[in-house]
Amino acid sequence: MNKALVIMAIITIALVVYAFETAQLPPASIEYTEVFYVDNQSVTFITQDGFGLFTMKINPDVDNFELKIEFPEGTTYLVRYGSEQFRGETTFKIKVRKGDSPQEVYVHFQLPEELTKKVIYEGATPEIRIIGEKAPFWHSEDVIYIKYRKEKK
Repeated sequence: MNKALVIMAIITIALVVYAFETAQLPPASIEYTEVFYVDNQSVTFITQDGFGLFTMKINPDVDNFELKIEFPEGTTYLVRYGSEQFRGETTFKIKVRKGDSPQEVYVHFQLPEELTKKVIYEGATPEIRIIGEKAPFWHSEDVIYIKYRKEKK
């Protein structure tokens, strides 16, 4: 009888570990501005010189989760979170506090020149990944594709 209990305990522990690893509950609801839904994709548009802009309104469900924005390699950014401004390149990280909700995050970015040319002339669609996570099972990931909107003359 003890063998059966040990086997059941091992199976139960394995299932619980698997559940924690695969569960993905979003740590916040995020509402985007200047992000459009085009051809079943979330899209933000850049100007001819590679600049783009969008806004996120974050309403946290958990306290102190990590918000990470991953831009294409070499992309510079200016992010305004509350009264703070952050400049950097490629990856932005910050801890979001629940008591500050809802927070607006303004994201202004510029693609590197070579990537801008690929987007405009070759139709490349690089992506911005927005990841929110807090252990053990709070995790969400959004992808925003970057495109160039041709003006009609």
